[in-house]
Amino acid sequence: MKYTNAFFQLDIRDDGVYVHIYPAKENGKSIDIQEMVSYLESCGIHSYDLPALNKAVMQVKEETDIFVSAEKIREVEEKAKVMISRDRMMAYIRFYPPSKNGKYMSPRDILNELQRVNVVYGISEKVISAYIAGRQFCRDIPIAKGKECVLGKDAKIKYHFNTVPTTRPELLEDGSVDFHKLCLFTSIKNGDLLAELIPEVPGTEGKNVLGNPVIPPKVKKKVLKYGRNIKISEDNCKLYSEVDGDVKLEGDTVFVSNTYTVAADVDASTGDIKYNGNVVVTGNVRAGFRIEATGDIEVNGVVEGAYLKADGNIVLKRGIQGMGRGELEAGINIVTKFIESSKVSASGVINAGSSLHSELIAGEEVIISGKKGFVIGGTVSAGKKIEASVFGNKMNTPTVLKVGVKPEVMERFKDLTTIIKDEQEEMIKQKQILDSLKNKLASGQKLLPNQVILAKQSSEKLKTLAETLEKDSFEYMKLKKEIEDNTNGKIVVNNTIFPGVSIDISNRMLLIKDIRSRCQFKIDGADVIGAPV
Repeated sequence: MKYTNAFFQLDIRDDGVYVHIYPAKENGKSIDIQEMVSYLESCGIHSYDLPALNKAVMQVKEETDIFVSAEKIREVEEKAKVMISRDRMMAYIRFYPPSKNGKYMSPRDILNELQRVNVVYGISEKVISAYIAGRQFCRDIPIAKGKECVLGKDAKIKYHFNTVPTTRPELLEDGSVDFHKLCLFTSIKNGDLLAELIPEVPGTEGKNVLGNPVIPPKVKKKVLKYGRNIKISEDNCKLYSEVDGDVKLEGDTVFVSNTYTVAADVDASTGDIKYNGNVVVTGNVRAGFRIEATGDIEVNGVVEGAYLKADGNIVLKRGIQGMGRGELEAGINIVTKFIESSKVSASGVINAGSSLHSELIAGEEVIISGKKGFVIGGTVSAGKKIEASVFGNKMNTPTVLKVGVKPEVMERFKDLTTIIKDEQEEMIKQKQILDSLKNKLASGQKLLPNQVILAKQSSEKLKTLAETLEKDSFEYMKLKKEIEDNTNGKIVVNNTIFPGVSIDISNRMLLIKDIRSRCQFKIDGADVIGAPV
């Protein structure tokens, strides 16, 4: 018999029970005394000297017999112990030899033992045959293996266009900015493939050694979602554009909108433009004219004293010379080469090459990039950050920088200050009217009919004003706290900031009185401080 692990075999004699020890070979495992004790108990042997038995087993170097007990027992048949893995995908069997005159297990006996513990699937008859041909005891033998389930694949959607366009212009090696190379619009042609659905692949059920099904995880399904100007293939797996235009992904829905292109200038020949989609102007936008678009606006030329409003982005390849009346208003971002004497507002980011005597308002950031990158005069407001190379000039031109609170919040806060003051003054006025009429009644005078009506009206106005004042005061205090608590805003100076620049970060003020270079300003406690970049 060829073996490596140590094992033991009972020898039942007239004077009692002995155990024959076969020591380990070739670095095999030694006998586990706990395993031997458990085996003896299963054979009905309960009277033995455990310390002596343990000592004898530990000292065995070669085959030997150890006396165990004087108890009389019958010959013991070969035994098997079946172990099932935690995931029930594998079963192992461990055999113990019969006593020297005992009976060995047959293949049928082994199958019956497996069935007794409910192992019914994936049983290897080759393993059983190999074991019968060369028995190995006290060794875990893999005897059954379950069938693994095959994992399915989640559905995927592949988009054939840039789903994350950028509004940041390309910075050239010489430090200047190329405002012509922008990836803001994703143009498509009629018939272009926009997106395709790769359907889910269901998994395949498996089975464990107990014969129970192993269910693969559910796969995620997806469907193509789309808006107007798009057609879907008959198998519902591909989206195609039905028009020339612009494609965007909003959430998980594909939208295609037509783009209106003005071949020359926006002037008296075109009139004002109001368009449900994107507008592209190849020329200039002359003073006094308006463009309003539900999508984006792109102008290749100069915008003069005109008004441009877009629910999306505004991109000016050159810039705006506002003449004091030019205005840009974007629902997302604004990118322009220069801004002069204009009012410019965006919910997201304003990115420009320079700003001169203008009012800039951005919900997120104002970035003045480029080789010069200066801000001179006017007011710049942003929710999170203002960044430029130069702020102000040697002539100390007054320039105001406000950051830390979204401009609309600050605007509402200022409005409420005036509204609350007006409400308080009106309440005083109405109270004076009522007090005057009450004094007349107290002095015995009778009120005229019009005075009775006036008293009633004043009383109702006071009640309404009190309710409105309470509501507005609550909002005022809430906004005040939001402004005071918002201390994350900062101003970054990449080159120079001159005297005459006023910094306001969440209502904390700092007036620049000397020239500073390469620094940033932020809140520290209750103060605005400057620190190196």
